[in-house]
Amino acid sequence: MTNQWRITKTIDTDQPADRLFDYLSRWDNVVEWDPTAFFGRKLSPGEPAVGSRFVITLRFGWRPVPMTYTIVRMERPRLLELEGRGAHFRALDHIRLTDTASGCRLTYEVVIRFDRHQNPVASRIGRYLFDRYARTTIRRLQRMIDGSASPPALSPVTRMADRAILPGLIGFTRLGHILGKRRRPVASALYVGRTMVLTGGTSGIGRAAARELVHRGANLVVVGRDGEKLKGLLDELGRLKNGGWIETERADLSLMAEVRRLADRLMRRHKRIDVLINNAGALFNRYGQTDEGVERTMATDLVSPYLLTVLLLPALKAAGSARVVNVASGGMYTQGMRAGMLDAEPADYDGPTAYARAKRGLVMLTEDWGNRWADFGIGAHAMHPGWVDTPGLEASLPAFHRQVAPLLRTPEQGADTIVWLAASPDAQRASGRFWLDRKIRATHVFRHTANSGKDRRDLIRALDTLTGMAAKT
Repeated sequence: MTNQWRITKTIDTDQPADRLFDYLSRWDNVVEWDPTAFFGRKLSPGEPAVGSRFVITLRFGWRPVPMTYTIVRMERPRLLELEGRGAHFRALDHIRLTDTASGCRLTYEVVIRFDRHQNPVASRIGRYLFDRYARTTIRRLQRMIDGSASPPALSPVTRMADRAILPGLIGFTRLGHILGKRRRPVASALYVGRTMVLTGGTSGIGRAAARELVHRGANLVVVGRDGEKLKGLLDELGRLKNGGWIETERADLSLMAEVRRLADRLMRRHKRIDVLINNAGALFNRYGQTDEGVERTMATDLVSPYLLTVLLLPALKAAGSARVVNVASGGMYTQGMRAGMLDAEPADYDGPTAYARAKRGLVMLTEDWGNRWADFGIGAHAMHPGWVDTPGLEASLPAFHRQVAPLLRTPEQGADTIVWLAASPDAQRASGRFWLDRKIRATHVFRHTANSGKDRRDLIRALDTLTGMAAKT
């Protein structure tokens, strides 16, 4: 009976060799794609290099197996070898990358050598488990970097649950996140070096999304209205050692003039923008207009993201495969939206209704952009974060906050689908859809909220007129 196990697997991926190499050379990332690994930490300072050491804890069978890995050979972006040492065995991981027409081919060989002779029966069982884990691991790695074999779709079961209302509402709570947080995972490599713009990123869901995006390696521009909060966020995230960079922009997004100035600054500094996340929003319980004469809820929650997105369209096109993520709300299920609702009369104003209509309008824009901008390589996605415990919710809907407080999600749980949509290959194959917990959801529960292609075109024409953007879209 041989005293070693060997297995070799090969996959073809759409990712360039340098991006995949950099991801794999940070061996602590193995916890993302190897289901047997549940802890990883880089021990050596600086960028990965020959001699860099990592501690990884594996679960093999029913036992935790602590290991220390060292990079012993490294030829970027073609070859990576690591040697791992456990209590009674050594592992040699040999990874080779070669270019293909669409990306690269990864050949992964693992050799396990035991320090002492193995019991034949135990060896057969162990080899069987090793082979099974290896197949699972390589398939998971490919799904995380290229997406699943089948694109996401709205399932009949999900559609029925949404329309039954109560099951759909249960999904808005923290339980929905718990059930969906492992759905269609994404490798952190797909965030690294990509320029992303996030509005409303200084508190609540936005701040949680900012923290996670920078941690995963994105280059993030956070837009906010409060200078002190922006400075605090910059101080917090600027200290991250292994993440991307962060910069901030101050702007009052309820004003079209400030949106234009913001877009101009962004376009001057960033020739390409890979992801735009329209997260800024507010619910005003009392009627009010901005200095430009637009009702405040519509100005902040619909007019602003429309104007900013259209103004940044050249930079999104330049990215080649960009995406727009619009943060909506479950409240939109209660309302339809028509062009004439952009300008509500003070006597008819109701804060939650105006907020729901604005978010419905944002979903309508998403549906339109998903069709119209596909030829530019731009994906458009709307999402619902669920019911999240944020200062905004407590201030605008205090009674609702008190009633459902035990069921509310944390900001981090609410931000999960935002972060996922910013990089998921699967999401980009299902543009123009509405998501909750990494899953496509129905956009309508009640008949009176339905809209047509004409309704969407009328809304866009009204927004064009209001913003002066008719020639741009």
